[in-house]
Amino acid sequence: MRRNVTIILFLLVTLLNCADGLAKSQTKNWGNLFNYAEYKNAKISPDGKHLAVAAQIQGKMGLVFLDRSKFKPVGFANFSGHEEVGDYHWVNNERVVIELVRRSPSSEAPSSYGELFAINKDGKKGKMIYGHRAGEAQTGSHIKKKKSTFGWGEIIDVLPEDEKYILISSTPMSNTAERLASVYKLNVYTGILKRKQGTSPVSFSRFVSDKNGKVRALVGTDKHNERQLYIKNEDGWKKLAKDTVGDSVYPLSVDATGKYLYTIDNFRQDLDGIFKLNLSDYSYKHVYSDSSVDISDVEMTTDGRSAYAIRVDENYPSYLILNKKVEEAKIFKELLQTFPQNKVSITSKTKDGNYYVVLVSSDIDAGSLYLFDKKENKVDFLFKFKPKFKRSDFSPVEPIQFNASDGQKIHGYFTPAKDIQDGAIAPVVVLVHGGPHGIRDSWSFDAEVQYLALNGYSVLQVNYRGSGGYGRNFEVSGHKVWGSIIQQDILDGYLWLVKQNKAELGNACIMGASFGAYSAVQSLAVYPDTYKCAIANAGIYDLELMFDEGDIRKRLSGMSYLKDVLGTNEQALKGMSPVNYVNKIQAPLLLAHGEDDERAPFEHAENLREALDKADKPYEWFAVDKEGHGFYNPDNQKAYMNKVVDFLDENLTK
Repeated sequence: MRRNVTIILFLLVTLLNCADGLAKSQTKNWGNLFNYAEYKNAKISPDGKHLAVAAQIQGKMGLVFLDRSKFKPVGFANFSGHEEVGDYHWVNNERVVIELVRRSPSSEAPSSYGELFAINKDGKKGKMIYGHRAGEAQTGSHIKKKKSTFGWGEIIDVLPEDEKYILISSTPMSNTAERLASVYKLNVYTGILKRKQGTSPVSFSRFVSDKNGKVRALVGTDKHNERQLYIKNEDGWKKLAKDTVGDSVYPLSVDATGKYLYTIDNFRQDLDGIFKLNLSDYSYKHVYSDSSVDISDVEMTTDGRSAYAIRVDENYPSYLILNKKVEEAKIFKELLQTFPQNKVSITSKTKDGNYYVVLVSSDIDAGSLYLFDKKENKVDFLFKFKPKFKRSDFSPVEPIQFNASDGQKIHGYFTPAKDIQDGAIAPVVVLVHGGPHGIRDSWSFDAEVQYLALNGYSVLQVNYRGSGGYGRNFEVSGHKVWGSIIQQDILDGYLWLVKQNKAELGNACIMGASFGAYSAVQSLAVYPDTYKCAIANAGIYDLELMFDEGDIRKRLSGMSYLKDVLGTNEQALKGMSPVNYVNKIQAPLLLAHGEDDERAPFEHAENLREALDKADKPYEWFAVDKEGHGFYNPDNQKAYMNKVVDFLDENLTK
């Protein structure tokens, strides 16, 4: 089966792509790391007779429907214009609902506009069932027809016991998406909304349904950027008091009895763990927490109704089974043994539990999909997201930890340059993650990291103070110290590498995007004699400007966030903004930016360029139109990374 699946999928997609002149040579080219993934996902139908495979077709993500027993195509979902396939769900044995994404003329990156499209496995009866383009004319008829909905639709529950309806949230359109969502049943054939089940009392809601498909809880964010948990009872929505749950509460699932709501939370503790809330008396009990890090991921049953396992990422990913009675949990445990030292998740399964589609990834595998046959107890390979590459092409990522200069333990990752000679020390790129808060680097495949390693550069990634994943106190300790303590943590990581003989002093470049770009420029100014160069993409360089420009400040909760993490002291903001003291910068700088960036508006880069020009400081410039916050188009990403490697080759010593 392995050979048949791989060959058929490859020939099928290549044939479709050749029609548009897009078939590519199999010659190894490291720049191809930045191509769109050739495959993105696969999900099996409830009866197990068909697979829906997300694949690149003529430059966009489409769906290929395959007969599972013969692995022959029976239908396609491939959209014209700017639309393509986002996430998708089998809602019965013949019909799939697709969350459409669209590329606007001014942006390379596809975005969701909340539209839902349904289609049969034979590629027929395709219909927009939700969104502003879903309406039908209402003239001359008393028959109820679907109407256009100017809102964003999100699937809450596919209602596996109902062949015609799914449960969705519908949020009216607005510039900030802060309007209140309502819950409806949606007919997957007609697109008619039915049975409004209430409206959220808070913005940015995430709803949780029980085993019967009824909404029982939600979490949202208020105008003060505080998370709020609500429980649905006979009288409507009940808001839980602050002292009842923690400030990071996130509902996962309602148990099979309907009595308990399981959550991720930090109630009366620093780290995020698993808790359960009694839905009768609202008593709250701790279930499990790791001793060092937050829970980073939860494995849910494929119907989305039950949590059965968790993952933590202190160093390498490790898993804990929460509910051993769930059949998927038993299968998942077997799969973890089959794929040791990998991230594993089940993307879909058949209703009878005989077949499972499994996604496996690691630091050297961008993603591989397998089909598990429970009866035969065998796993068959389906395909890889990036089939042009082998695991052996890449450099393993090593977890590290060190003490910062003030004694704080800091975690990170080190990726050695590929094929470096014994005893040699490669130049280092200190690659700083964005955010900075709530985000962290983890042990996973990163095309940018591997591209640098393949071009002879070791890569250091530091989860500095303020990063997510290490508890609330660690994250808050990075508030209002963006330009000082955070940059010191990053520097301490590089100096630790030097002591470990993994790096040489004076032969490193600091690089990053978004907040990482800010760090790159800020570190050049704060430590002018340390880094040989800096590379900054999509950065913020004037912290005061964040209160006046960009999409964060447009949201009510966004302004609260900025005040929390940056403060409002003008002198402090000026002192942490590298645009104000470029005269301290001594090393070469490469500035890159997308001209349509809404998160870090292009004005940041223009202002920094103007300041550099006034100070007569040299720099290189790489600006791209139709790109937003970071580069999405593969050609733009390749051109940028080629520029990066040329810049590194000029400024670091190999």
